[in-house]
Amino acid sequence: MAIEISAQGKGVSVITLAGHDAGNFVYTQDLLDLAKVLTTCASDKDLRALVITGRNNMFCSGRVGAKGLKRASEVAEDLNAILNVNTTLNALSVPVIAAIEGNAFGFSFGITAQVDYAVAAENAVFSLPEMSHGLPPLIVFTYLFRFVPYKRAFELAVISRKISAKEASEAGILTEIAPAGAALKRALEVANQMAAFDPKAMSLLRKFGRKAADVHSEHLSQHAVALMSVMLAERNAAH
Repeated sequence: MAIEISAQGKGVSVITLAGHDAGNFVYTQDLLDLAKVLTTCASDKDLRALVITGRNNMFCSGRVGAKGLKRASEVAEDLNAILNVNTTLNALSVPVIAAIEGNAFGFSFGITAQVDYAVAAENAVFSLPEMSHGLPPLIVFTYLFRFVPYKRAFELAVISRKISAKEASEAGILTEIAPAGAALKRALEVANQMAAFDPKAMSLLRKFGRKAADVHSEHLSQHAVALMSVMLAERNAAH
């Protein structure tokens, strides 16, 4: 399975995106598996903090969607795998820390923005490349403006350019930058610090904070999927 989880002790667990190819890409089934793992984490009464990272110093170069889907319903089902991850991530009662090395493109760019604390290696690279493939990143847009000013986020999506960890931090996507190769170590230090707090207080802080910041919008997410599904189905049918 491309999603691995390991307990680190003291209430801390690490989810590793063990995806495909050198870029550590994830497929639709991988996202469904990730949502299942996150759902299991939500019911783990001993869990106090969760770290998400990638294998071999590569966070994730993005999602590879299903090909040749010609019905809007089929495209929506494929895209809904992203919503499943976002919904289960938001529903957790424990803080989620991302440890980013290498690429964080597309889907994993979105994960980086959504987590509660993001640590990236100084040489990590971030991008929203969807528009270069003719796909507007509407799902990411349902929450990205909570962290990044509209004009900056729009530019990142339209140009699809790669940005450094320094620029990602200045844009509001990251919490801190670590030396190359040390992102996971630092993320675990943060996780252990958070795990030491009273769990009820931490849960209340996370849930209230995310609601106050309006991090997750189920309605907007579903609307984004509906719009993208029609567009992609029409394009695929034309070819």
